[in-house]
Amino acid sequence: MTKLFAVAGVAGALLIAGCAPAPMTKADVDGRIVCNDVQMDQVERQARRNATQVIWVNCPVATLRTT
Repeated sequence: MTKLFAVAGVAGALLIAGCAPAPMTKADVDGRIVCNDVQMDQVERQARRNATQVIWVNCPVATLRTT
C-alpha cells in the first residue's frame, strides 16, 4: 500500500512539474511593457508625506530593455 502511495506521489509530482512555464529568455523580455514600480513607489511615498490619497486608474509604464 505504501509503495502505491509513493508511486502515485512521484507521478503527481512529475505531472505538476510538467506544467511549469518555461523560463523567459532575453528575446521574450526585450521590449516588454510593464508597470513602472519605481515611479509608483515614489508617488505613493510623496502622497503619504503630504497626507493625500492616490488612486491609480492606469499605472505608469516602462519598457524593459536587455543588454
